[in-house]
Amino acid sequence: DGKCLIEALDAILPPSRPTDKPLRLPLQDV
Repeated sequence: DGKCLIEALDAILPPSRPTDKPLRLPLQDV
């Protein structure tokens, strides 16, 4: 249930899908 965190980060972070994906992997792992 880190989707909330990912969604929040997605709103804060710029529209960088390719750069956001690698960041999402470690976030979901945690």
